[in-house]
Amino acid sequence: MKAPIGKIMDTDVYTCPVTATLGDVVKLLVEKEVGGLTVVDEEWHVTGFISDGDIMRAVSKQKTRSIYGGDSVMVLYDDETFEQKVAEFKQRNVMDLATRKVFCVTENHPIDEVARILSKKKFKKIPIIDQEGKLVGIARRATIMRYIFNMLFDLQLDQTTKDPVK
Repeated sequence: MKAPIGKIMDTDVYTCPVTATLGDVVKLLVEKEVGGLTVVDEEWHVTGFISDGDIMRAVSKQKTRSIYGGDSVMVLYDDETFEQKVAEFKQRNVMDLATRKVFCVTENHPIDEVARILSKKKFKKIPIIDQEGKLVGIARRATIMRYIFNMLFDLQLDQTTKDPVK
């Protein structure tokens, strides 16, 4: 059997409640020095994911856009300053910017499959849920790399099974 991600997952997960403001989120991202937070409800179900990239997109200068609708054209200009954007989104709810369709895996997903998902989707981390859909951990690229490192340099392999000897 392949090693499950639950064997190496991080259980100290930084989260924010679904009721958090974007100001709360920015504070947590800076204090915890992380690039993203899993958004959870009161029962720890994953409801979203917010990243520093989502914040950057919200406050960055937007290109002028044209929207075509039949015989009419509407041109949208970004005339707000950076400072105005920051001030306005501080009290907005986290779910205004958070990704709502969050890709999760269970504790039983094989480590190599989680590595494939992280690589293919270009994720840095992925929430891990139990059978009830509640958050129990997170798998980070760095955690999998540390596991690979330990396998390469700290553990002898059983030559008959190719599994790490404990």
